[in-house]
Amino acid sequence: MNLNDTQQRIRSATIVVLAGLAVLFLFLDSTGNLGNAFAFLQNPLSTAMGWTAARVDRLADAIAGPRDLQVARQRIVELEALVAEQERTINELRERQQEYQTYVDLFNRAAEAPQFQRITASVIGRDPNPLFQSLIIDKGTNDGIMVGMPVESARGLVGQVFQATPDAAHVLLITDNVMSVAGRLSSSRAEGMVFGGGAGSTLTMEWIALEAPVEVGDIVLTSGAGGFFPEDLVIGRVTDVEHSEAELFQTAVLEPAVDFGSLEVVFVISGFEPVDTQVFEEAPADLPLP
Repeated sequence: MNLNDTQQRIRSATIVVLAGLAVLFLFLDSTGNLGNAFAFLQNPLSTAMGWTAARVDRLADAIAGPRDLQVARQRIVELEALVAEQERTINELRERQQEYQTYVDLFNRAAEAPQFQRITASVIGRDPNPLFQSLIIDKGTNDGIMVGMPVESARGLVGQVFQATPDAAHVLLITDNVMSVAGRLSSSRAEGMVFGGGAGSTLTMEWIALEAPVEVGDIVLTSGAGGFFPEDLVIGRVTDVEHSEAELFQTAVLEPAVDFGSLEVVFVISGFEPVDTQVFEEAPADLPLP
């Protein structure tokens, strides 16, 4: 077979294929399926392109993922720093609010009892022994503090100065078991003595007349009897009443008005001079007895 015969056969085959395609297209066109045929031919190409695009996107995400994670971590660090700064600002505002409230309380207490002068002091320490109820304040004799001066807070009576140095002072709390304060019920004005219970910050008001009405919730104030504390300072609130027909007196259990555990600022009443009971102990020896 020579070259001319081969070329002749290729041309003949091409003509037959083209003629077949022409007949097929005419048939598809006559039946309205020519567009579907072209779509069929295009779909494999579109599918292949879609598959390739998806793989390219995944590859891009894999490359960009670590970079995005690093950016996210940096953003978290920045936000944590911002939160810490905001918390510091909030704490500073709270301290300023407490300082402002301290001056408001001092003003209110001064308005309620203008006859007394008060020295504002901060609590700088507490006795670690739970059996000894006391605290230390940052004002002393250089500031006018003297032994025996009553100490109060915005809520009520705290205690009494029992030791003072030039720059600090010890305050014995009313809850100490050696403390006693003359008290009075605000409702019936019945009087008694309030004693500290030591550990646990408890108080009891004893020697209340049996016929005196005492109710849970009654407020107990200082009566001023004895001359150690000015009158009308809030001591606490009655939480329980104990009495018996066989007894001549009744006893009330009190909840202190002051939360001693969270106490930060106190007012020392400097314009009040407690009665000096030593004058009664130094009577002349030749004083006739009754």
